[in-house]
Amino acid sequence: MLCATIRARKKVNSATMTEHIDVMISSTARDLPEHRKHLMEACQRQSTFPVMMEHLPPSADDAIDASLKMVDDAEIYVGVFAHRYGYMPDSPKNPNKISVTEMEYNRAKERGIPLLIFIMGDDHAIKASDVEMGESGEKLKRFKERLGTSHVCSFFTSPDDLRAKAIDALSKQRTPDLTNLHPPSDVKTPPEPYIAHPYTLLQTAQVVGRQAELNLLTDWLTRPNAMFGRTGTWGSIKLLNVVAIGGMGKSALTWKWFNEIAPQEVKGLAGRLWWSFYESNASWENFVIHALAYVGRQTREVIEKLPPPERETRLLTALDSGQYLFVLDGLERLLVAYARMDAAHMADDALDADTANRAAGALGLPESAGQSFIGQHPLRKSADPRVGAFLRKLTHVKGSRILITTRLYPSELQTVTGAPMAGAAAYFLTGLSDDDALNLWRAMGVSGSRDQLLPMFARFENYPLLIRALAGEVSKSKRAQGDFDKWRRANPAFDPLRQLKPIEVKSHVLDYAMR
Repeated sequence: MLCATIRARKKVNSATMTEHIDVMISSTARDLPEHRKHLMEACQRQSTFPVMMEHLPPSADDAIDASLKMVDDAEIYVGVFAHRYGYMPDSPKNPNKISVTEMEYNRAKERGIPLLIFIMGDDHAIKASDVEMGESGEKLKRFKERLGTSHVCSFFTSPDDLRAKAIDALSKQRTPDLTNLHPPSDVKTPPEPYIAHPYTLLQTAQVVGRQAELNLLTDWLTRPNAMFGRTGTWGSIKLLNVVAIGGMGKSALTWKWFNEIAPQEVKGLAGRLWWSFYESNASWENFVIHALAYVGRQTREVIEKLPPPERETRLLTALDSGQYLFVLDGLERLLVAYARMDAAHMADDALDADTANRAAGALGLPESAGQSFIGQHPLRKSADPRVGAFLRKLTHVKGSRILITTRLYPSELQTVTGAPMAGAAAYFLTGLSDDDALNLWRAMGVSGSRDQLLPMFARFENYPLLIRALAGEVSKSKRAQGDFDKWRRANPAFDPLRQLKPIEVKSHVLDYAMR
């Protein structure tokens, strides 16, 4: 929960009416550039706004005034201390000859805002040039002693470790948005399925088509000796990742399979869990707590008292010894690419361009796979290193199976060559088959002949989102009332068959569908 101080000072973005929390990142800069970048990512991961010297515009303000103003504007102070004391301005405003970094701490303490203190541990690699000696070294020693007696300090051993600890600390300072909160449902008792966040986005009564993909998921669970790919068997795949851009139907597909097919095909499961990271409070910490409460048959209150590393260890032990089926939907929300406040509105195409590697064609993968599969691109890394480490451990569980849906393939599940690591596999979901595309169109209550519709669908690769969106527009049109021929006559400029690039065709169709 957000402390009373932040509740009193928090700001609201007038455009979106969302809570705006500024976090002052205070440290020496020359020796900690990577650490500061990781702290910025940690703030973004927790939907807060990092306030840093790097973001200041050119100004005539001196260093003291500029720094203290940033502290005054912040709701949370994050102080990071290594082996440099920092710049000590020779100014009448600095009679005690202390560093700007210590001034920032003093001002934050005077204001009474939350103070999160991180100190570089003895095991952290350092360069000799990053260690201050003499008078500065003595002042730093006294400052650290003061911090140690006034606060519970967290010690970090690397930039990644600092980011993980900062994410955890900031998560305890946030207030959930109670106007947009979808709390997990009450934890069930196995073998009763635990659906923490029901999937509610189906636009037709049921999933249309995708029989081949449904069969593939069933084979993964029921045919351990069947071949998957050219070299492995399904039994060796503990973690299966369904990868597709948004709107391809991966969540709907796995929801149908999890609820209707898996329980019929496999009897005697120890339990089934569905967790969606798309929900507003579905953080990694909450997932581990609720999952362990489920498999351990304990209350959340008991689990929350355990240290986070012990929770993860116990959860892995339970998944290793029992036969559970877990579905983790929307895991991209935990990756660097989507670990930001506007993740729901980001364009997949832009991210695909950033992560593209056309070597996928050499492996016989579809073109879309090249945009999210090859190479350990930093955008596809977990924003919190603990998540990536846990995903790797999930590939070694013996008794359980983990199914993940995500827009980008997590790089932690790959080797350095881009191949899936042992125990993991990726399935890249592409557009619908022609028959499935037609059936989806008609399930939306819209007319049209096969010869008329299929060439149009092919121009945007039978993309389900566009089929649903366009069919919805035609069905709601007062003039057409579901008659596609009438709708085309009323919209003569609509022509997806003209010579456009695929991305331009998608934009053209969406323009009419969303108008």
